[in-house]
Amino acid sequence: MHKPFLIIGGYGTVGSHLVSRLNQFLPDLPVVIAGRNAEQAQKSAARYDNTTGIAVDTLRADLGIDSSMKFSGIAVLTNDLSTHPAQYAIAHGIPYTSIATQLNHIAPKLTLYLRNPACRVLIQDTSFAGILISAGIHCSGYFQKVKLIRAAALMDENDLGGPASQADSGDFSQKEAGLLLEDSQWIVPRDGKEMREYTLEDGFAFTGMSFPGFDAAELAYATGATSVRVDFALGQSHGSRHGEKPSVDIIYEIEGTLTDGRDGKLKFQLTHPEGQAFLTAVGVAVGIESLLQEEECPGLYLTSQKIDPDLMLSRLLQSGAILSRLPG
Repeated sequence: MHKPFLIIGGYGTVGSHLVSRLNQFLPDLPVVIAGRNAEQAQKSAARYDNTTGIAVDTLRADLGIDSSMKFSGIAVLTNDLSTHPAQYAIAHGIPYTSIATQLNHIAPKLTLYLRNPACRVLIQDTSFAGILISAGIHCSGYFQKVKLIRAAALMDENDLGGPASQADSGDFSQKEAGLLLEDSQWIVPRDGKEMREYTLEDGFAFTGMSFPGFDAAELAYATGATSVRVDFALGQSHGSRHGEKPSVDIIYEIEGTLTDGRDGKLKFQLTHPEGQAFLTAVGVAVGIESLLQEEECPGLYLTSQKIDPDLMLSRLLQSGAILSRLPG
């Protein structure tokens, strides 16, 4: 029987979806929702099974938590710059994960992890908490050798989530494009190379911009691809264009040697009709599930090292996602 898992930011947009997914995927796991406001945390917790709410203060090393409380792990869903939650997890020997995507926000935590080799940390500071990576690795399974991967996510302009996600969107819009891998060489794209057009299953075309983050590098090293790019765009999603709620759509274009030995290219589309905050929550939930499967194994893990792509795909489909193989 696991001790409760602490979710800091648990009553926010992603947090609310996350607790629902944990109730669905791991119904026996107790959950503690935490934030600055104890009353709000408790009110939110009352909506779920096996869930309680408390206040935390990330300015304090002990997080303001009663010393008698014990947890099986911690997930942080806010853009709080404090490293106290990570230090608390390390001090108590429990797993930790977070989803801050700005690279300059990750550096203090990475330094902390690398100086504490006994930590148990899953880096989900990636697109949709590792889903873009895991699904890309799954799609690469159709190949015995991957040469090229292009991935692009279309987020709906009316589905930017809570304050943390909206801050991420504004932050990235002011930064230079992310690195591309071309023929095994990392380059800074210039002169329009940072942009690329993609087409969804329904024929809708959008232009994405190369994204600064872990995703391209992790896809490259996990699959062996020698050319990789990951692009993002804000616009009208498939759901919005068809009179439904905003969805989130991810395209994969993969080239290489197929499992039957032929050279070929395949295209896939991953769509979640519930939108980007819901998709991110699924990613965090699978991250927590993966961390708890091997509780006694210390280490600093990337998504591709800790999360089984087949488990991620199974949970995605269980939560309502659609993965389609497209022509062309």
